[in-house]
Amino acid sequence: MLSLDVPFVPDGDYPDFLARHAASLTSVHFSLYDQRLADSRHRMESPGLDKIISGLSALVDVDKYVLMNARLHAPGRYFGKTGLDETARRLEHILEKTDISGVIFADPYFLQALSDTHPDLAGSLEAIPSVNCMLDSPERLFAMIAMIDGTMFKPPSRIVPDRALNRNPLRLQEIVNAVRSLYPAMKIHLLANEGCLYQCPYKPAHDAHISLVNEGLCHERTFAMNRDLGCIRRLLQDPGLILASPFIRPEDIHRYEGQVDGIKLCGRTKGIIFLKRAITAYIDGSYTGNLLNLMDAMGDLANRINIPNKELPDQIFAQVSTCDKNCADCGWCHGVMQSISTQTDPALSRL
Repeated sequence: MLSLDVPFVPDGDYPDFLARHAASLTSVHFSLYDQRLADSRHRMESPGLDKIISGLSALVDVDKYVLMNARLHAPGRYFGKTGLDETARRLEHILEKTDISGVIFADPYFLQALSDTHPDLAGSLEAIPSVNCMLDSPERLFAMIAMIDGTMFKPPSRIVPDRALNRNPLRLQEIVNAVRSLYPAMKIHLLANEGCLYQCPYKPAHDAHISLVNEGLCHERTFAMNRDLGCIRRLLQDPGLILASPFIRPEDIHRYEGQVDGIKLCGRTKGIIFLKRAITAYIDGSYTGNLLNLMDAMGDLANRINIPNKELPDQIFAQVSTCDKNCADCGWCHGVMQSISTQTDPALSRL
């Protein structure tokens, strides 16, 4: 079975849950809920660094990665030594208290700035490119590794190719071959349960808007933007696009064995009930229920659309991984959704 990279949050019995399933885990990724290490989700109330460290201590022989994957930062953050010093102190503290392996980043400017001002710290940590770096070809991978090589950070021990390659076996194999040839020790993971439009046109702007909010440069409107102007609007108009999303069902992860090394799960802001449900499903390789209850981004539609996972046709993987992705001229996913899914109106008017 492919090992899992999963979110860590220091809530309730979730650290103990992860410890019980440590044999199925290769790593965890976690936020420090701190503007000095901004991540790619809206900033939430911090549980406190001591609580994070205490929860991580329950995980033995599991790699641990700090999320520093904001898509961009306010320009002054690249040149303000005080702010970079505060970021470094935060990392140094957690590095002293627990065995973190590195950082997951999406902003090369910030990575370089932190390396230039704190080279000794950088030399203690891997720099792992975020899935939001959209590594979808060997050329893009080579460019990213060359950038990391220009810093003092350790090279990445793993990559997560762009989510779209989950549905394109030929292009996925191309990047796998490049990694195996030039970086044989590097692991390859696939993001399984984010769920959004295939090749989402809104993704770069969405990530940038989250970063602008976290930097205090604008107010949070991303949910309203997606509901009224973006992906949520389109998914509700044509639910067939949900099946075209590049998710991997628990029942299909075995199809990637021998090709990649692990599966990455996301959903750290959705609560521990969601996380435990998703992790259990992917460990079991099976899930009975609404498929959207396993999805991060598309999971917000679970109260509007029910997709009985076990009723999806056996040929769905073969269909969506070999088609030309021209959904407007196909209609296969639309037909499946019409036959097995149910859609309801929201219980409340617009909020």
